Amino acid sequence: MIGVLIAILLAALVYWICLALGLPAVVGIVAALLVLISGIGTGGYGLRLGGRDRW
Repeated sequence: MIGVLIAILLAALVYWICLALGLPAVVGIVAALLVLISGIGTGGYGLRLGGRDRW
């Protein structure tokens, strides 16, 4: 659950940064959606290789 919230906050941050750089809103939305999909798909922590945690 916390990973999903982190992914949502990161997507909102990416959208805000795109708008602050003067990019069109469509570009910001697409970038935020890509970040959101990649974050939620992995639990919000990025890609984990190896199948299980080794820590």
